[in-house]
Amino acid sequence: MCARYRLTNSPSQIARHLGLLDANLVPIFLNSPVNIAISQMVPVVRNHDGSRMLTTAEWGFRAPWDKVRRIFNAKAETAAEKPVFRTAFHHGRCLMPANGFYEWPNKQATLISFADDRLFCFAGLMSGNEVTMLTCAPNDFMRPIHHRMPVILHPDHYTRWLGSSASMEELTSIIRPRPWIDMVAAPAG
Repeated sequence: MCARYRLTNSPSQIARHLGLLDANLVPIFLNSPVNIAISQMVPVVRNHDGSRMLTTAEWGFRAPWDKVRRIFNAKAETAAEKPVFRTAFHHGRCLMPANGFYEWPNKQATLISFADDRLFCFAGLMSGNEVTMLTCAPNDFMRPIHHRMPVILHPDHYTRWLGSSASMEELTSIIRPRPWIDMVAAPAG
């Protein structure tokens, strides 16, 4: 499930979408990969004293039982209770900017993105310098492609997801499967 994603937007596009200053983005994005894989340093946005702050984190929590293995996805339905994710769910929610992700139906690399290739954000959890991506049950679009999908947050929900005052009911409603309008799936070249 979602072991690779893509980020091709310029720093200024990301800044506009997330309400950040360009100056904060330049050093972080100079060496950012376009095709992002597990264990790479990735850009993430966190709440810091009521403002959005861009930082980087290594994609994948190190498994407590095996320091080599990475936990790169967490089930949205159980993350708040699972010991590995519980603290991050309550105190380390973040955004993971992207403009596409990959799945392999029938062993064919497939890029899933918006038709206009716009930026979006996955719901993420941070612990220290590590981040994992939340996944949920598939919506109608993803069901033929994979049995899970990443939680893509609606831009109206970014502030609530990052904030510390949202109730559990609000948070779980934000990370449920929802329809995607204008998403496309195409073989990756």
